[in-house]
Order: sequence, then C-alpha cells, then structure tokens
Amino acid sequence: MMNRLLCLTFFMLTTVCTSFAAPLKVEYYGVVSPTSESNMMKMAQDIFFTQLKSINDINVEDKRPDTSKASSKIPLFDASTDSHIVFYAEIEEIQGAGDSKLWNCKFNAINPINDIFHTKTEIYDSYYKILSSAKSVIEELISDFNSPQSSSTKQSVQSEQQQKTFTGNIDIESLSGTWSGEPYTDKIMILRGGRGFIIFHNGATMNIKISAKKFDNSGNVSEIEVSQVGKSNASFFPELSRQTALNVASSAPTITWIFSIKGEVLKGVKNTLIPSSNESGAELGTISTTWTKL
Repeated sequence: MMNRLLCLTFFMLTTVCTSFAAPLKVEYYGVVSPTSESNMMKMAQDIFFTQLKSINDINVEDKRPDTSKASSKIPLFDASTDSHIVFYAEIEEIQGAGDSKLWNCKFNAINPINDIFHTKTEIYDSYYKILSSAKSVIEELISDFNSPQSSSTKQSVQSEQQQKTFTGNIDIESLSGTWSGEPYTDKIMILRGGRGFIIFHNGATMNIKISAKKFDNSGNVSEIEVSQVGKSNASFFPELSRQTALNVASSAPTITWIFSIKGEVLKGVKNTLIPSSNESGAELGTISTTWTKL
C-alpha cells in the first residue's frame, strides 16, 4: 500500500512540474517576399501568426516590422539573454510548367543564442495551398525546439563538426561576425559552428557553411571554402537575367567561394553561373570578390 502511495505521489508531482514548465517564447517576424501580390502576402502573414498562436506550450510575440504588409528584406534580430526562437517565412513566386506559377515557401526557425537553425522549404502549386498546408510544417519546426534533448544533441554535433573542420590558428570565433563586400547583398553573417547565411538585396537568404581548404607548412589554415547549403533558387544568381536564372536554378551547381585569409579580410573567387558568351544562357565561371569584416 505504501509503495502504491509513493508511486501515486511521484506521478502527481511529475505532472505538476511538467504543467508549470516555462512555455517556449517565439518571436514572429512575419513574411519576407519580393512578390507584388501584396494582399496575398498580407493574408499569409496573418494566417501564419494565427497558426503559431494555436500551438500548445509556446508564447508568441508579434515582432513584425509592419503588420500591414510583407517585408522585402530579411528581418534583423539580436540574440538576448532570454531563451527564445525567431520565426519567419520567405515566399517567392517562381515559374512552373507552361504559364503556371509556383510558390517557393521557406519556413525558418532560429535560436539566435546558440545559432541552431531549422528550415523547411516547400513548393506549392497554388497560393492557397500554402495557407491550408503550412500549419503542419510550422508545428514540425517548432517541435524541434520544444525538445531539449534535440537541441543539446544538435549542439554537440555542431561542436564535433567544428573541431573536425577548423584546425591550426583559425577557429570559428575569429571568423564569426558580420561581413560585407559581396555584390547584390545586404549582409553576410558567419556564425559559430562553421555556418552562416547571406541576405541578398532581392530578399532571398542563402545558408552557407565554412570549412578549411588548405594548410600551410606549419599546419595553419591558409585557405577556406564557403559553400552554399540547400537547393538553389533564381535569386541566388543576380548576375544573370531573371528569366535565365529561373531556367537554370533547378540544375545549378553549388555556389562556392575560395578565400585566402588576411586578418579581417577574405579575398578570393566565387564559383557560380555567369552569363554565357552569347548572353543567351549561363555557364560556370569565377568572379573575384573580397569580404571585409564589419
């Protein structure tokens, strides 16, 4: 009888503790989109906010720069001492077969304190499919952060990758920060763990990873490689005409940069698609570029 009573007491205490667990704080920054369909983007912004608020065990704070319309640029957000998640969506209209339109929708959930990113990209054949199908994607992204075990596992994996990737006198802390110099971009962010992202003038975001490329005779890193992570979209090729970029994006090779390190300056080349000699298509080429740490 005593054992059963102790078990019941333990169960009740566990339930009470669980019920008082602090809910996850989510900061909602709305929708980023270059499309001219402002009314539809406004509808998407509002529906995503409503869908977030319907998820159990989270508190949603509306941080949209403008609740009346979608933003044309990736929101700027800062890490703080409070544990929270930043959430926003990117929607781009792309050309489908024939005269049809498709919608490329990328959902982003970010912990800005420990730089854990979760993103999921879906392509919908109608705008209203986004509104009706997005909730399950949003719930999946948020659930990844609701699991402490998941977050700690991801952090330990990132730490292990960092140790494997960076040796010698180059470490992630010396590269992390904000960089400028890449044409057609607003901002380049290099984060801890050998990851980062590039924000383009056209509103697109490219995730990147950084790895050691060459070592000198002393075993120190002399060159690094920055590589695109994830699928390409037309916005990643501002050097091309819009129609050419739309035609080649789905089959484009990974964009890479090879840099030598000179203090707080990265100098090298970008391997990407450039206009072909006849200007009617695209071909693989190199562009000289320099990134400077701000």
